[in-house]
Amino acid sequence: MVSGFVHNGLPSDGFFVFVEMLDSGVVPNDFAFSATLHACAELAALELGEQVHSMVVRFGIDRDCRIANCLIDVYSRCRSMDKAQLIFDKMTEQDLVTFTTLISGYCLNNLFEPAIRVFEHMLLKGIEPNEHTISGVLTACGPMLGEQIHGYMIKTMTDQSVHSACSLIEFYSKSGEIGQAKLVFENLVQRNVVTWSSMISCCLRHEQIEDALWLFHDMVCTGSVPNEYTFATTLGACGLSSEFFYVGRQLHCSAIKHNLVSDIRVFNALLTMYGRSGDVDSLEKLFDRMENPDVVSWCSVISSYFQNGLDEKSIKLLSRMHREGFVPNEYGLSSTLSSCANLASLDQGKHLHCLALKLGCDLDVCVGNALINMYAKCGSIEEARLIFDAMPNHDLMSWNSLIHGYAHHGNGNKAISVFDIMTEAHNITPDHSTFVGILVACSHVGCVDRAFRYFDIMRDRYSIMPSASHYACVIDIMGRAGRLREALQIINQMPFEPDVLTWKTMLASCKLHKNIELGKFAAEKVIELSPKDSASYVLLSNMHAMHGEWKDVEKVRSTMDKQGIKKGAGCSWIQIRNEVHAFAASDTSHVRADSVYLILNLLLKEMEEDKRSAEISIISYDL
Repeated sequence: MVSGFVHNGLPSDGFFVFVEMLDSGVVPNDFAFSATLHACAELAALELGEQVHSMVVRFGIDRDCRIANCLIDVYSRCRSMDKAQLIFDKMTEQDLVTFTTLISGYCLNNLFEPAIRVFEHMLLKGIEPNEHTISGVLTACGPMLGEQIHGYMIKTMTDQSVHSACSLIEFYSKSGEIGQAKLVFENLVQRNVVTWSSMISCCLRHEQIEDALWLFHDMVCTGSVPNEYTFATTLGACGLSSEFFYVGRQLHCSAIKHNLVSDIRVFNALLTMYGRSGDVDSLEKLFDRMENPDVVSWCSVISSYFQNGLDEKSIKLLSRMHREGFVPNEYGLSSTLSSCANLASLDQGKHLHCLALKLGCDLDVCVGNALINMYAKCGSIEEARLIFDAMPNHDLMSWNSLIHGYAHHGNGNKAISVFDIMTEAHNITPDHSTFVGILVACSHVGCVDRAFRYFDIMRDRYSIMPSASHYACVIDIMGRAGRLREALQIINQMPFEPDVLTWKTMLASCKLHKNIELGKFAAEKVIELSPKDSASYVLLSNMHAMHGEWKDVEKVRSTMDKQGIKKGAGCSWIQIRNEVHAFAASDTSHVRADSVYLILNLLLKEMEEDKRSAEISIISYDL
């Protein structure tokens, strides 16, 4: 009964049966102990495992090889490798299973050097490793040792084992040797669904989407039936590029035919695929039909809403998820925090920060980065810095978020200081986004020479070729400094055709310095590249107005009317009880517009009465 429960995925029930057995007075034997220890390992229950271990010692069977192997497995799964090693050292005789279990335990806990030492010890004792041992040790190998083990596998023919072949493919994939991984796959005499799925996963990891889809096609053509893992992996490939969205729809139909859509992994892969492809309607229909969504399902939809600009929906869905008793993971929280940043919803962002604190994931890199970004975009740069300083670990995005935060708040010198600390003290290599932030920072403090120095460092030291965004920053810096001719010269020397952003930046600088001649030229370029963009017409109109050229103003406005171009109305919003209410001039779309205008009219009457009262008071005073 204990063994049956454990093998059917019910380890808790198995352990309780063992307790009932003890209560009934039945004395357990070595088979009962091994089954119960297996239950403790599945539950990763260290205290229960230690109690059973004590009983094993009392019964005098702790040196039994089979029981000792189970104990090593329990302590390995509970991340207590010191105790696992102690059990191993006390054993009078170790077999192949003992070494394999200890090696797998070290690899499971990311302790790769001890795993290699145990493998060497095993070979010195003359014990031949099997496919499971080799699969375990391959996860711990560096490139050179891995290739040596591959050579050993070829000699012993274990490279043809499905288990070993999958481990080899995984090893070469993680080492960046996708060519070698493909060679291992191609040399297999027999392939099954596991080897096909491993190779598809390998191509997906290296973003070789087309190769992954062709592998799925070849697999089906050879008669292999894809399982839920294969579908989930291949759907993941379709979600990486909108070009293959139609293939994703076909795979959805195929998954229905194979009766695999009910599998939670396939369902979640479909949600992610539709979300990344921008098909929010299909995403919502799929999610609404889902009977038992898990945390990944909820967070996939939340992230999809954020990715597709539906920030309010993202926040509402996380609130609903939490109300229904699900605990959001770090990806769901970070997506919702990013939605709060886009809406400048500081109060809602603070609520989510409290939730992250309660869940103990506020210092996780993913959530921490989202918090830095949220506080910075909501105008609380000091809080953003506090979050950054509290984080035990930072990645490149952490530094970038802080740099951009300081830059957009006009604290250019602080942004530059953070950049210097990042590159000198922490030896982190900046990327494209880092230099955009630094150039924006230089623009705010008017450091033209320093901006050009960073521009050169980006190319010469870090081999990052400047993009349109970098050139737009440099042109903005030159424009703010009034060096418009030099800015135009930079545009003409760009290694690619300037885009709309470049010319709009130039146009804004011309307006700032009232240079109508260059302004007209920049406006023509913007209109040529984006004829429906109202901003360029408005800027050109305003420049003519500044110079009193009213006929030209009327001409620009007439052109806009003829082409049906309208300037978007300015919008303001207020947040009440976690709901954002947006308003525009003469707007009647709000559900409570009648009440809003009623109060507005009352306020206007009061203002007029106050104005008349003030005028009467002034007249009386004059008299």
